[in-house]
Amino acid sequence: MKKWVILLITVVILCSGCEEKKGIARVPEYINELYALGYSKEEVERLEEKLSDTSLDLITEYDYVEVLLEIIEDDFFNIENLEKYLKYYEPRMVASAVVYIVNHDIQYTYNEKLVNLMNHQYFITENLDRYMKVESEDIDTIIRTVNTNIDREFYTEIKETDISKETLLIANKYYQLPKDYFYGELVTIGNAYSNNKGQKLNKTAYEAFKKMVDAAEKEDVHFRNLSAYRSYQTQNGLYNNYKKEHGEVWADKWSARPGHSEHQTGLALDVAVKGNSYFDGFEKTKEFAWLQENAHLYGFILRYPEDKQEITGYGYEPWHYRYVGEEVATYIHEENITFEEYYAYFIERNGS
Repeated sequence: MKKWVILLITVVILCSGCEEKKGIARVPEYINELYALGYSKEEVERLEEKLSDTSLDLITEYDYVEVLLEIIEDDFFNIENLEKYLKYYEPRMVASAVVYIVNHDIQYTYNEKLVNLMNHQYFITENLDRYMKVESEDIDTIIRTVNTNIDREFYTEIKETDISKETLLIANKYYQLPKDYFYGELVTIGNAYSNNKGQKLNKTAYEAFKKMVDAAEKEDVHFRNLSAYRSYQTQNGLYNNYKKEHGEVWADKWSARPGHSEHQTGLALDVAVKGNSYFDGFEKTKEFAWLQENAHLYGFILRYPEDKQEITGYGYEPWHYRYVGEEVATYIHEENITFEEYYAYFIERNGS
């Protein structure tokens, strides 16, 4: 009998070992540790679905992160940065902001201004230091100020214009055209469309201008080109004459330095009432009123508006129009922004 008892105990022990070998798995230590930190059963299960045992062990070394699952599920989550996210996080932080700040190695302390800047649709990471230096609480103002470069003095840190942008290339006090450059094919403006003979304009812009003039004529509105394409050399002479006569400050407000003039692109022109050789008072004419309402329909924008002088760097020029194409012109018109803003938001920022 005793032998049978011993045999039975042995069998039970052996079977018990077999069951363990068959894989009645132990609960990993990190499970209980995650519960102890404050993670719920549902959170733990979701974490197990998304992360390796090594990563889960790492999480147990840090305090409870309320938005950890949001961080992990963020489109820009990088598993290699997991420990940095855990170290950076503090209660009430926004998950997407944590991911962005860590991924871009941003060295600023988490605060409301920083988060609002990053959430702005026109935020550019490379400009963050400049945004933070702008003394304003209005996020739109900060973004606009930096993206259009007006936090810098005019004619400083000049870049060469990206001529690959074609009709959307920019020429202003921060972007300079190559000395002998103009866009596309220049054609002579017919006498029926110009108050001055021999003027030239980009072919595409000219075709659009003719359509615009013809449409206006049908409504008893009569305007013509007065000054279109100017070479680098012509602009150089014009600017220097203004500078000599009125001083540099005045010249810079009303005339572009050589290489910085829109007229050199071949895409810009100054207009006046038919038969006139002057601009004064143009903003009071029916021609100007018509252009305000219709120029964008033909691809033209008022380049230097009255309420945007701080951005453009030039005085109000109701006679100066720039061809950018109908789609872009319509957007600029409807959003009441400058070409500087459009270029910063959609061309330079996107690299497209």
